[in-house]
Amino acid sequence: MAHATSSSPVKTVTAEAFLADRLAFWDRFTGFTVKTTAALIFFCAWLWWCSSTGFTFLHSITLPVGVAIAFIAL
Repeated sequence: MAHATSSSPVKTVTAEAFLADRLAFWDRFTGFTVKTTAALIFFCAWLWWCSSTGFTFLHSITLPVGVAIAFIAL
């Protein structure tokens, strides 16, 4: 393919910069997905434990919601 010059005021993006940008995006996306999944698993385990020990619904919800939000925020 022939090399063509551009008179565009926008800086050209190198292949390395494009790849680095995409890898950074997928790294953040994967981290968010893993943390969200772990929080949901923890929440389900907490609800199961609470139901087996006789806690009320309010007790079952308050602590894991706070912990899940903190876990996602980390």
